[in-house]
Amino acid sequence: MDRKEFLSATIALCSLGLIPAGIFESCSKATNNGPTNVNFTVDLNASANASLNNVGGALVVSGVIIIRFSTTEFYAYSAYCTHEGCQVGYNATSARIICPCHGGQFNASTGSVLAGPPPSGLAKYIVTQNGNMLTITS
Repeated sequence: MDRKEFLSATIALCSLGLIPAGIFESCSKATNNGPTNVNFTVDLNASANASLNNVGGALVVSGVIIIRFSTTEFYAYSAYCTHEGCQVGYNATSARIICPCHGGQFNASTGSVLAGPPPSGLAKYIVTQNGNMLTITS
């Protein structure tokens, strides 16, 4: 084997060694940014939405967690943790959105990361109230 053949073979083998690493890296970078093109309404009078009639109540609808933060404030975020996509829940006592899978915690007022492994905050949606109807949009 001459020098040219040796270098060609070495480069080819090294290149093959990088392919699996690239595949695994691309798999681990899945994005969990939440639903897009969100546009739905929630009737606060409907029994299925009764949890939103009390301050501290929360409800997941169409991949969005809606939280009644005060008598006049509602917040809506992606219901999926940005770490690995587990569905989050709301803890009214701590006023935090909690991921049960790996302990991620988010600020319920902003959606920003407070603790744990999530790489970014939750996508936030616009909530408008007209009487007993909430409209949630991107």
